Amino acid sequence: MHPTLVRDLIDDLEGEINNGGFDQFFFNSAGDRTAQIVDALEAIGAVHTASIVRAAAAKFPGGMAPADRATRQGLLVESVSPESEAFEAEDAAFLEYRENLEDLVSRYAG
Repeated sequence: MHPTLVRDLIDDLEGEINNGGFDQFFFNSAGDRTAQIVDALEAIGAVHTASIVRAAAAKFPGGMAPADRATRQGLLVESVSPESEAFEAEDAAFLEYRENLEDLVSRYAG
């Protein structure tokens, strides 16, 4: 995966999670690329963070957030997280930052 794409994907993930958690991430266009983001995290060696994103995405039917934004938004507000509380554990785990994503991206781009 190209280093610039990896940086963009991870920046999008962090921006959304830091601003409004996984509910915001999945509601906005960044969620269109959930599967790519998991791949990018794994590519840089952020396996713990990838597992958090994968666990959040697994709350959607089929085990992955749909790439289509309208479909994903409908599922999010109707069944996955109608009270915007479904991802509290994943939000907390992500915000622990057990892996230094910036450092891992820099080494990957190296």
